[in-house]
Amino acid sequence: MNANATNGNARTIRQILPVILRVTCFLVLWTLGASTMTVVEARSKSAERRQVKQLPVNHARIENLQRWVNAGHDTWCRDPKSVALATVRGISSEFANYDFELASLSTSDTRPSATKAVYTFHSLDGHSFYRITLRRFGWQIKAAGSPGSRVWVPVRAETITRDSLN
Repeated sequence: MNANATNGNARTIRQILPVILRVTCFLVLWTLGASTMTVVEARSKSAERRQVKQLPVNHARIENLQRWVNAGHDTWCRDPKSVALATVRGISSEFANYDFELASLSTSDTRPSATKAVYTFHSLDGHSFYRITLRRFGWQIKAAGSPGSRVWVPVRAETITRDSLN
């Protein structure tokens, strides 16, 4: 009877040992995979360069532009997407000479509200993108006549460049 008990323990160990080894191997591989992911994330974030430019807001120039638009000239200044597109063409030589609409290249981060809109334009190679922030100010109503006819003013241009597409 004693021999059977010893033989049963050996059989149980032979059945449990592969399960223990599989679980251990899985935990080791999972740990290595998790550490590799954090290294890749850290490397991709460190390879990202940001350049933020606050665009000056000149009250007198904006009021003159508002009067110009009210007279029927350059009415596209009331459309936030058109103003963002003109701004990105001014800050990036990549988009400067395009005569076609860049609708496929632009995405809106947030829905434009009555006073703020943010647009993001991606470069053709995918290594950089441009985020343009536009505003409408309360003091523009005096020159515009109504809140909906105010021109959009670019206030911030952010350029983000990545070395690789990771």
